[in-house]
Amino acid sequence: MEDPEKRKRKLLPHEARESIYRGLAGTRLPWFLNRTIFRKAHTVITYHGVRDRDLPIDDECFIARDRFIRQMLYVKRHFTVVPLSQALELSASRNIHRPPLLSITFDDGFQSVRDIAFPILRELSLPATVFLVTGLTDTDETLWYCMLNQAFSETRRTGIVWRGRRYDLTNPNDRAFACTTLQGMLKKMPHDRLVQEVESIVGSLGYHSRPKVPLGSPFRILDSHSIQEMHKSGLIEFGAHTHTHTILSLLPRDRQEFEITSSIEHVKGITGGECTLFSYPNGEEGDFEDTTRELLAGHNIRCSVTMMRGPNYPGTDPMCYRRYGIENAMSDSRFMMNVHHMVWVKRSISRVHRSISGQEVRHSC
Repeated sequence: MEDPEKRKRKLLPHEARESIYRGLAGTRLPWFLNRTIFRKAHTVITYHGVRDRDLPIDDECFIARDRFIRQMLYVKRHFTVVPLSQALELSASRNIHRPPLLSITFDDGFQSVRDIAFPILRELSLPATVFLVTGLTDTDETLWYCMLNQAFSETRRTGIVWRGRRYDLTNPNDRAFACTTLQGMLKKMPHDRLVQEVESIVGSLGYHSRPKVPLGSPFRILDSHSIQEMHKSGLIEFGAHTHTHTILSLLPRDRQEFEITSSIEHVKGITGGECTLFSYPNGEEGDFEDTTRELLAGHNIRCSVTMMRGPNYPGTDPMCYRRYGIENAMSDSRFMMNVHHMVWVKRSISRVHRSISGQEVRHSC
């Protein structure tokens, strides 16, 4: 039998981390931290779509239904799950002896939130917040990265040339590599240029226009009826996520104003209520700026969420609220380590170490 220490040294970094997470998850340490060091923290997690079948080309934004159920059962046991709209007041005034606060959010507004996630949330009595890309509601179009996924999945082409490089498409692995690689390069482009590039790529894959998203597709966006149904349940609230899902810092002020105003007014029009919550597209440092925050404040937005990780406290800037993005490949133990902030602690220590050693460190708000 192989020596255990020798086997441990042979583990890949990812496997080693997962082994550590599994070990910690089996102890009482996460529970202890939840009720001591992070007892005043407000944790926010975010999803995109929930799927009940495998995708031809996997996308980490679409979590498997069974995994989603396990995660919801876990947060129900270990947290006080509250709507994001109530979290700021509760965070400032709640009794610290109750389980820490957690809010569940969804970005983009996929139809699977209504068809798959909502029945699960309703059965467990878990509230959630959904941020809508309002220009896509009530249409058969979808977000650009989903459009690419669909086109690469369905094309009959055996290859594609983009920016002088040929990508082989003869098997599923090649298609997945090409799709993921192109998404990464397209992501930071200004929106108008991104749209042009995506339409060009889709055309090269054999589509004469944007692929239409059929009913039942995991890439389908919510319609007004589904939004109103969830809103009337009292369990789901809605916020704005721009009109076309463009990174706001790449736009001039007037275009930012349009994206913000249009999305907020559309949410109000569909739900018949107020819209005081916003989610920055992409949501990383540099994807929004002081102008963005100023415009949001002018529309009475009380909380705007990012994709920057970490716990939130009563003193956290509500216009720069932190969240943990939950991906399909995230194991149950890694999920636990995230919602209990242990992964964040590890990264924070590494960041301090890099700073001390003279390496450049990016600072978020």
